[in-house]
Amino acid sequence: MNKGLGFKKIYLVLFSIFIFTVAFNDSKVQALELDKSNNTKMIVLFNENNIDTNVKDLIENDGGKVISTLPEIGGIEVECNTNIIPKIKSYNSVKSISPNHNILIPKEKTIKFRENLIRKSRSQVTGEDGDLYDLYQWDIKRVTNDGNSFQLETGNHDVVIGILDSGIDEKHPDLKNNLLGGENFIPKNFNGDETENGEPKDINDRLGHGTYVSGSIAGNGRIKGVAPNIGFKSYRVFDSKGNTNATIMSSAIIKATDDGANVINLSMSGYDLKGKCYWVDPNTGIKQDLGDDMAEYALYKRAIEYALNKNVTVVTSAGNDGIDCSDGQNITKFLNNRDKEEGFIYEGVAYQIPGSIEGVINVSGTGREDTIASYSNYGKYFVHIAAPGGDYSKTESMNVNDFCLSTSIGGQYMFEVGTSIAAPKVSAIAGLLLCQNKNLTPKEVAQKIYETSDKLDNDKSKQYYGEGMANAYNALEENK
Repeated sequence: MNKGLGFKKIYLVLFSIFIFTVAFNDSKVQALELDKSNNTKMIVLFNENNIDTNVKDLIENDGGKVISTLPEIGGIEVECNTNIIPKIKSYNSVKSISPNHNILIPKEKTIKFRENLIRKSRSQVTGEDGDLYDLYQWDIKRVTNDGNSFQLETGNHDVVIGILDSGIDEKHPDLKNNLLGGENFIPKNFNGDETENGEPKDINDRLGHGTYVSGSIAGNGRIKGVAPNIGFKSYRVFDSKGNTNATIMSSAIIKATDDGANVINLSMSGYDLKGKCYWVDPNTGIKQDLGDDMAEYALYKRAIEYALNKNVTVVTSAGNDGIDCSDGQNITKFLNNRDKEEGFIYEGVAYQIPGSIEGVINVSGTGREDTIASYSNYGKYFVHIAAPGGDYSKTESMNVNDFCLSTSIGGQYMFEVGTSIAAPKVSAIAGLLLCQNKNLTPKEVAQKIYETSDKLDNDKSKQYYGEGMANAYNALEENK
């Protein structure tokens, strides 16, 4: 495995599908931008989930404004002058504060499905139900014991999987029958993008990633998902240019939970800090103490805890940087090296998120030979379970046989690789278990997936595969 892949420059959450080596070295998160009035968007996190109205009044009286409020988890997003950060921090009710970074999706490596590219007989590519599943979906077959799990359970619409991603192709023939709606969380004119209308019903996928992930879970047509009859809702948290932030993500997690989602899939990955965080204002040179942890990380963590406490199973992806995420000090060094030009200084231990948050099911990616993919993050006590995500070791020859096929925008199909392709397969298994027994808790769902996994003996420390390879057939047979 190439453990020397460069880190992407990130703050909170990045899609973990983006796997091409050039993209690893070149992709960068958009830096915090301050306008001439020295105003910036900040997250203020309060103690004990209680929002202090006195802090809101302070910000508004200083000429700032409250952009969004998350009373369920004690956080607010504000736009204010950075000079009042010490005043905000002086309130005992405030736990931490940090700029609300803009998160930019790096480029991804994909191969479009084109029948003239695929070395298969035209008589095999029929356009009929299941033809692409039969020919190309080795990853779904691996998880379902060559489709045998379909004889035990395929899902229903009483159990709903919430997919937080880039949206959905609502008209895709392989998805439309299982799509139960969703919501858009991208604000109007987000980051100055006039194509963003802010309409809650605008869940149209501009990027393709959300449509792809959805197919791995609930596809039912030419391709098959692990749960081909399960219901899902699409929550659009990435805009037309691939941006999001912590408040958008947290708001969507809360809404999916309140909407009655039974499982939430988070096919995304990033890093953040537990420890002391400082920020040097580039305009004034003043060093600001932002608190004992980044408010972004804590807000995100609270949102996931909110879901878990409401009996929602949360599945996450391990990330695509090919690094040992059990080494938090090494990640801290990386953050200091990468973020110093934006004025950040970190003291403490950094973690991958959301996979490091207690209670989630964190999934690493494997290639076709049941070995850890060259891009997949790993780590003892970090990875809980593995699932096929494909690999890109043969991309130069455009060998699609190592990629995973799923749905794409425009009613099309796409080959891709990444841990964000592995995670939805586990989300689907969780949903199927709940179809058999809706009373299972997130902890019980996780335990059944772990106990019925295929053990991979070459990983005695469990750093690469956790409990083993997820197996839908084994889990459903044991749960009967």
